[in-house]
Amino acid sequence: VAALAALDGRLCVQTSSLTSPNVLWDAVDDGAGGWRWTKLVDSADLHRALLQSAAAAPGAAARAHALEALAAARLERVEVGDAEALVLLPPPAAGGGGAPWVLRPHGGPHASSLDAFSVDVALLLSLGIAVVLPQFRGTLGYGKAFGDSLLGRAGIDDVEDCAALARAALARFPDEIDAARGAVFGGSHGGFLGAWLVGSPRHRDLFRAAVLWNPVVDLPAMVGTTDIPEWCAAEGFGEAELRWPLSADELLTLRERSPLSAVADVRASVLVLLGSGDERVPPSQGRQYVSALQAQPSPPRVEVNEYPGEGHSLAGAEANAHAVQSAVAFLREHLTK
Repeated sequence: VAALAALDGRLCVQTSSLTSPNVLWDAVDDGAGGWRWTKLVDSADLHRALLQSAAAAPGAAARAHALEALAAARLERVEVGDAEALVLLPPPAAGGGGAPWVLRPHGGPHASSLDAFSVDVALLLSLGIAVVLPQFRGTLGYGKAFGDSLLGRAGIDDVEDCAALARAALARFPDEIDAARGAVFGGSHGGFLGAWLVGSPRHRDLFRAAVLWNPVVDLPAMVGTTDIPEWCAAEGFGEAELRWPLSADELLTLRERSPLSAVADVRASVLVLLGSGDERVPPSQGRQYVSALQAQPSPPRVEVNEYPGEGHSLAGAEANAHAVQSAVAFLREHLTK
């Protein structure tokens, strides 16, 4: 739920869920402590009406299929200790068998995966791909202790939670999810987690492919180039403030917490998506990761798309659409064969 505007006892509110696209509401104070709600626009109904019109645009059938798949998807939860994951299961495939799956860790790390509409999740579900959204240690919404517990432990506890939650989902839904067809797709700190998961000898066999969107991969290099250097200190070694110069031990700790240190163990195919104007996680991070993968004696398949002038979120309409479609196409290629 998001309040978009407020004026004289009236709210413009947007609602959605992981299985339902946006609905716009007019909410009016009824003067008795409640609200009178009027639906203004239901984007799913709008699309259905357009699909039935004589001027239906190309691709209408695909959009109709995506809406049907989204409405038929099932939302479940799995827990491991205090961590949990939202698990979205697509409708059963016509030929039977378990669905391929994607682990989709959020960024931050002090953020969360909300039960709100997501274009990439909807596209994956429309392709018959299950999605696992892990709420690892450091995630907001589970209490202060849970959120603060990751400070100084990034690259350790968050990685272990993501792997444990993925395995818990696979164990709970063995008939609905094909454990052998998994991938990870994350941006920023989610990309950090994705790079760690495919580089960890204990977890890499879970994943055929990874999509890393402006990923953090090298904390010692990032600390001097990002616009939030204190983030590296807080997540890497638990310090509230960054004190210069860093000691040799602090730099070593940051290196040990960086997924670049595990690049030699990557076997999955990797797509890296970068914004050339990113000041939060400079594109040199992703470029360095690509170069390190390509320099291995037996390098995995690695691709990179870099978007000129784009920042951390690749927010430009064309860049964002291209990045999302590239990610989904890459995952489909590696998971549905």
